[in-house]
Amino acid sequence: MQRWGISESRLPPGSTIYFRDPSAWDQYKAQILAVTAAILVQASLIGWLVHERQYRRRVERAARETMSELTQLNRMATAGELSATIAHEVNQPLMGMVTRANAALRWLSGENPNVGRAQDALNQIVAAGHRASDVVANIRAMFRKDAQEKAPVDLNKLIRSVLGLVYMDLRKRSIETELHLGEHLPPVIGNEVQLQQVILNLVMNAIEAMSATEPRVLSIKSARTVQKTVYVSIEDTGSGIDPSNMDSIFKPLFTTKARGMGMGLSICRSIIESHGGRICASAGASRGSIFQFELPVGVPSTNSTSPSAANARGVAQDAIPA
Repeated sequence: MQRWGISESRLPPGSTIYFRDPSAWDQYKAQILAVTAAILVQASLIGWLVHERQYRRRVERAARETMSELTQLNRMATAGELSATIAHEVNQPLMGMVTRANAALRWLSGENPNVGRAQDALNQIVAAGHRASDVVANIRAMFRKDAQEKAPVDLNKLIRSVLGLVYMDLRKRSIETELHLGEHLPPVIGNEVQLQQVILNLVMNAIEAMSATEPRVLSIKSARTVQKTVYVSIEDTGSGIDPSNMDSIFKPLFTTKARGMGMGLSICRSIIESHGGRICASAGASRGSIFQFELPVGVPSTNSTSPSAANARGVAQDAIPA
């Protein structure tokens, strides 16, 4: 039938065909279906892998671009934070110098020049200038990764020197100062300029907090604790701290001031923690707020402080009124 081209459809119904040669489909139907299915699965898998590879490349490219943007933003944020830090720390002595210079000019420009007060103001300008120089020197040392110079520090003397620096601000705003400094307070080992920085920041914050309140009382205490630490507390009678902000006040760039940069308290915490201490804030007994820090008592060493820092302390101490 195959030789003569006779189709099976032309056979009478009920005919039986013998000696038929089976086709490849009849012989290997199952194998052909399996191979075809395998080829389709492999093609689908290859197509999915190609698509996945292209998708992964797009994701990696987007991730690299995002990382580059984040790195740039981080550099900008770091530069901004550094600039704010330097501006914040140098601005205080500069503002103090301007205030005292104006006061000295007023005392010298009157009909009866008050030379004594003008001389005191000029001494305070010298002290503030030395302090600004020490702040810049400490920042430069930090970026050179130098070892910070540490020596025994008398916190009571440091508190009195800070009060000498802010004497004009206290007098201008009619702020009463109460000192309760512990006697025979042991020294702590630290960087004197940085610790002075902490006390000055806290005192200036207290002064600003009392700008619109009455009465205005600045209370500073120091004492030794049973845990072999020395604590200093600075309390004001200002408007106090919102309880909702209590956990955020030491974070960088957080501020409640209209013109604040949010770096002062963050810097204070960094300095205190780098000295092995801790700092905290709480509400005052009746009003205002209390900032307190503790530092471990250290063993005196032979290191000495910088001449400019010592000169600044001496001049500031002389400027405190009797």
